Amino acid sequence: MEERKVKVIYGKAGGNASRNSYTCKVSVPKTWLDRMGVTLENREITLSFDEKRIILERADGQPMQKVPLASKKDIGRFALVWREMYKNHAVIPGNFFEESIFVGEGLSNLGFIMDCGESVKGLFPDLDIFRDNETWKRVIDQLDIQTLGNAIFSQWRYWNHWAMSTMEEKDFEWFVIAFSRLAELSV
Repeated sequence: MEERKVKVIYGKAGGNASRNSYTCKVSVPKTWLDRMGVTLENREITLSFDEKRIILERADGQPMQKVPLASKKDIGRFALVWREMYKNHAVIPGNFFEESIFVGEGLSNLGFIMDCGESVKGLFPDLDIFRDNETWKRVIDQLDIQTLGNAIFSQWRYWNHWAMSTMEEKDFEWFVIAFSRLAELSV
């Protein structure tokens, strides 16, 4: 889960409010709103409070806004850097793989979507492409750049957020295979 510490902004309430009334605001990272599909034209959200936390969600029924895919040059550069990072993971500090600002925001800014692997699972419903590298190698050439990028984003998010274990060598290799192919598709 991505986290940022922010301060609540207090401001004097205007209009007919009492002298001791305040309004409260919190600044939310724009990249998070972009990934949620919140835009200037489509900015309605729902706030929920359960006595411990405040939850901000896209309002029901709003379509997801997709960021256009970046240039192949930008995607290729990103893929080559991260292929080398995953290939040399033993000498790279772990926070480079875990912090969203490095991988997650990069993939999002390139136009990829974290879709929980649905776009690639839809193509190969009976195959375990996220856990079996041999299967992954057999099918990866059939993926277009968008589907591959979405799969990488989803797999990264799995390890970054949902996995209850640490990555093993075969898991790093999955990313090396994926980023290598993404670089090839970007030529």
